[in-house]
Amino acid sequence: MRGIPRHLNTKQDYLTIRNEFPPEVWRPRFQALLDERFAWLPVGPLAEGEPGVTDDTHRVVELLDEASQTMIERIQEEYREDPNATIFRLGFTVEEVSQLVGE
Repeated sequence: MRGIPRHLNTKQDYLTIRNEFPPEVWRPRFQALLDERFAWLPVGPLAEGEPGVTDDTHRVVELLDEASQTMIERIQEEYREDPNATIFRLGFTVEEVSQLVGE
């Protein structure tokens, strides 16, 4: 292997760079797994005239028709942990990665 790989596709890829490189090289990749596990996820559509919730963890998104620029639908979204985030798809747990980053 020459240098750190650009793409890490498996849990074993992450564990390999951890064993082969100094912490200043691998730690940012593990930290990114933790940081990128949150996303804006749809809760559901809003009825016409329903205001929805807007705060630090909620927002209302308006879907527009590209051709006429008219609103098609309003959707409530929530900023929360995404069960399909890379950290989980690779088979890591939050505790496991947090422990590795904290070393």
